[in-house]
Parts: sequence; C-alpha cells; structure tokens
Amino acid sequence: MLLGVPLTASAQDTAPTKPAPVLTDDQMFHKYVVTTVGPPGLIGAAAAAGYEQYENYPAEWHQTTAGYAKRFASAYAAGAIGNSTKYAIAHFMHQDPSFVRCRCTGFNRRMLHAVTSVFTARTRTGREVFSPATIGGYAAEHMIPAALWFPPNRFRTEGIGLLGASIGSKIGVNILQEFIGKPKIVITKN
Repeated sequence: MLLGVPLTASAQDTAPTKPAPVLTDDQMFHKYVVTTVGPPGLIGAAAAAGYEQYENYPAEWHQTTAGYAKRFASAYAAGAIGNSTKYAIAHFMHQDPSFVRCRCTGFNRRMLHAVTSVFTARTRTGREVFSPATIGGYAAEHMIPAALWFPPNRFRTEGIGLLGASIGSKIGVNILQEFIGKPKIVITKN
C-alpha cells in the first residue's frame, strides 16, 4: 500500500503488451558519458553544491568560495563514481537499468512499476529482472565519498542516510516520469 492506495493490480489494469526496447552497449556508453561529464552531471553537481552551501553542509567546509568549490568537486566526483558503478554493473550483467514508462494501463500497475523500477533492469531480450546496478551506483556514490573525503566520522550517518534519500528521490522521479513523462528539451540553432 502506498499513500493508502493498494499496489495490487485491479480488474481494469492491463499488463504490458510487449517489452520496451533495450539500449545497446553503444547507447548505454553514450548515456553514461553524457550523464557523467555532460550537462546533467555538471548541473546536478552545481545544484547539490549550491544546496549544501546554503545548508553549510558539511560545516567544516565553511560557506566560502573555497567551501563551494569543495562541495562542487565532491558532488561531481560522487556522481561520477555512482554512474561508473551503475553502468559497469549493468554492462557486465547485460542489463539496461534505464527507466522506461510502463506499457500497461491502470494507476495501480503503473505506480507499482514506477516504485519497483529502482530495483530492476531489463535484459537484452526486454525481460525485467532484479538488478543491483542502480542501488550499487547509489551506494558507491554516497558511501565512498563518506569514507574517503568527507570530514571524519561521517561514514555511517551520512553515507547510509544519503543512500536512503537517493533511493527515495529516484522513486519520486520515476513516479513523475511514469505519470507526467520526461521533459523534452529542444535545442534550436538561430
């Protein structure tokens, strides 16, 4: 049950018709590069650093230009570690961890798909299976920085807490993508 809504399929829910297309190795590598070193990686790191600067987190880095630079470098490196881990696991397991909207109908079935997609990936044949890729990526993204370069004594409290927050926020993003769709970015040349 999620927010008082049972997550079991009802009579009006219909199962997906056929599996969604799976990304090829080349497409997965391109997605990895773009999300890691392209605009999504840079914007994500800048946003995370800005929020952490506002919250003065961690306080040991202070609210200075140097503190923001540390936060940006930390967030960017953490994102690169997480993406590298996620895509490496997916590659070696021959899986595509990309979220795709459910090809089913009905609120309950679509909600269940959005929530469970954090823990699944699609095989090369399109079959949905449990996958450690996304969770492993988030774990590496938060646990490695907490252990290596965050101020001392932050590993358990910070790393594990941020891992849980990342999983929760990914579920939220999946729900938005499932019911609203991905934003379409159009770049035009003048």
